[in-house]
Amino acid sequence: MDKTIEIAKVTLADYFNINKDEFDTGRCRKRNIIEAKRFLIYFIVNELSVKFLYVSDHIRSLKSHATAMHHYYKMIDLMETEKATKEKYDNFKKLMLSKGMNKLEAELCRQIDVRNALNKNIKQLEKMIDEA
Repeated sequence: MDKTIEIAKVTLADYFNINKDEFDTGRCRKRNIIEAKRFLIYFIVNELSVKFLYVSDHIRSLKSHATAMHHYYKMIDLMETEKATKEKYDNFKKLMLSKGMNKLEAELCRQIDVRNALNKNIKQLEKMIDEA
């Protein structure tokens, strides 16, 4: 889950044209930074099923779970009333899915390589046992 959240931070930083570190540092009131944090909070709670109490473990700039709750419910309200916000969030989810698929593909390739290496080692051990 931590990798997914890091991917989400990088994706949102690119999407909102901010520095990834903005999620974990200071209290900035710039609209694009607040909006990116709100998207991240909503994503963490809604998509990853993280409880409000633990959201601040992933976004260090949040002081309490109450802030996470505020942004989550504000995001719900904005998505219901502003079509643009809903479209932005849907675009973000599509980006996450494509990046996630790339990560999944890379992980599968890594696991295949590990399996092949283990099979090679097993065959070498079996050969050594047969020779002994």
